[in-house]
Amino acid sequence: MRIRNINLTEGTIWKQIFAFALPLLIMNLMQHSYSVIDLMIVGNFSGVESMAGIGATASIINMLLGLALGLSTGCSVVVSQANGAHDYDKLYRAVHTSYALALVSGIVISLIGVFLAPHMLMWMGTPAEILPHATTYLRIYFAGGLSVIIYNMGAGILRGVGDTRHPFIYLSIGVVFNVLLDLLFIGVFDWGVAGAGWAFVIAQTLVASLVTISLARSLTPFRLFIRDIAFHGEVLGDALKVGIPAGLQAAIVAISNVFLQSVINTFGKHAVAGYTAATRSDGFVFVVINGLALAVMTFVGVNMGAGRYDRVKRGLKESLALTFVVIVSVSAVIILFRYPIASLFNSDPDVIRYSTRTMMFILSFYWLFALCEVMGGLLRGIGHSIYPMVISLVCMAGVRLAWIAIVLPTWNSYDGLLMAYPVSWLVSFIAYIAYLKLKRGIFPKENEEADGVMAPEAEA
Repeated sequence: MRIRNINLTEGTIWKQIFAFALPLLIMNLMQHSYSVIDLMIVGNFSGVESMAGIGATASIINMLLGLALGLSTGCSVVVSQANGAHDYDKLYRAVHTSYALALVSGIVISLIGVFLAPHMLMWMGTPAEILPHATTYLRIYFAGGLSVIIYNMGAGILRGVGDTRHPFIYLSIGVVFNVLLDLLFIGVFDWGVAGAGWAFVIAQTLVASLVTISLARSLTPFRLFIRDIAFHGEVLGDALKVGIPAGLQAAIVAISNVFLQSVINTFGKHAVAGYTAATRSDGFVFVVINGLALAVMTFVGVNMGAGRYDRVKRGLKESLALTFVVIVSVSAVIILFRYPIASLFNSDPDVIRYSTRTMMFILSFYWLFALCEVMGGLLRGIGHSIYPMVISLVCMAGVRLAWIAIVLPTWNSYDGLLMAYPVSWLVSFIAYIAYLKLKRGIFPKENEEADGVMAPEAEA
C-alpha cells in the first residue's frame, strides 16, 4: 500500500492542520452520509413512524459505541506519538494492540446492543407506535457493531501515521454500496427500517474488511500481521489512559442525550422525526468539528513525539481560529437552506416545523461546541484526557440534566428543551478557557522531555 503522509512537524501550522484535516473532514462527511441516506430513503418510502423509529435509536447507539470508539482515539494517539518519535517497535505493538482491543470491545458492544435493545428503548419511553421500528433497527445496527469498531480502529491507525486518503477511498466505496442497498432493500423489497439496518451493516463490513486488508498487505512499519494481534501491556496502558476518558466523555454526553430524547418522545412522533432530521442535517457540521478535533489531536501527538513542543502551543491558537471560521461558515449555509433540507427527509409540515426549529437552535451556537472539541483534542494529544471527560460529565451532561430537572418544569416547551444544548456548550467553553489559563504548564518547552503519553495524573 502506498501511503501519502503529511509532515505535521514542519511548515505553517494552520495550513498543515487544514491539509491533514481536509481529507479527514470529507471522510467523516461520507461516513455520516450513511445515516442521512438511510433516513431520507426511509422517510420518503416508509413514512413518519419508520423515520421516527430510526431517530429514537440515535442516543443509545452513541452511548454504547461512544465508549468503544473512544478507545480507538487512545490508540490513535499512541500510534501518532510512536510514529513521530520513529519508535517502530512501539508502533508495531500499538497497531496489534489496537486491533485486539477492537475485536474484544466490538464483540461486547454488539452483544449488549442486540440483547438489551428493546429494554433500553422502553426505559426511554419510546412511543408505542414507533417502538417496533426502533427495536428492529437497533438490533440490526448492533449486529454490525464489530465492523463499525474495526473500521474506526483501522482508520485511526492510518490517521496516526498521517494517512487520511486510504480511509476516505474505502469509505467512499462503502457509501456508494450503502446507497445501492438502501434503494434495493427499501425501495424495491419494501423492508423498511430492517432494510436500512442491513444496508448499513453490509456496507460497514465491507469498509472494515478493506481497511484491514490494506494494513495487512502494506510494506510499512505499521503493517498489520493478523496472527500477531494481541495485547501488549505497556502500549495498552498508554492507550487506555487516553481512550477510556475519551470514551467515557462520549458516553456521558450520550447518556444526557438519552434523557433529552426521553423528553422529546413526549412531544410525539412528529417531534421525534423532525428532531432526527435536524440532527442528521447538523450532523454534517458535527463531523467537520470532529474531523478538526482529530486533526488537532494528531498534530499535537506527532509534535509531542518529535519534541516540537513550540508548535503545540501555537497550534492551539491557530486551530481555534481556523475552526471558528469553518464552523460558522458551514452552519450559516445549512441555516439558510434549512427548509429545503428538511423537506428532503419528509414532506409532513409538522415534521418540517420541528426540524427547522431544531436547526436554528443548534447551528446558531455550534461554534461554541466546536471550540470546546478542539481544546479537548489538544489536551488528549498531550495526554491530559481526564479533564475533557470531567467537562463532559459536569458541564455538558450535568448542566443538561439540571436543565431538565429545574428549568423545563417552568419552561415546558420544545424551545425550552433545545436551549439545554447552547447553555451546556457555553458553560463548557468557560471551563476550558479557565483550565488552560490556570494550567499553562501543560505546554512543554523545548528543554523539557516528554515520554510517550503523559499520565493523566499530571493534571492534578
